[in-house]
Amino acid sequence: MDFVVEADRAQLSELARRVQDGRLRTNIGTTTTLTDAVAAFNTTDRAKGKTVITVSP
Repeated sequence: MDFVVEADRAQLSELARRVQDGRLRTNIGTTTTLTDAVAAFNTTDRAKGKTVITVSP
């Protein structure tokens, strides 16, 4: 099954407002650099939350 997601500026702005207001929380477990991304996903520990990979400093 294929699908296409199109960005909607109004919806993205509403999500940003909800995060700022505390009505929407993110579940980020770890943040890592692109260089260390492979090691972050090859761990044997169970991750709590999502792994965010930063691409630019």
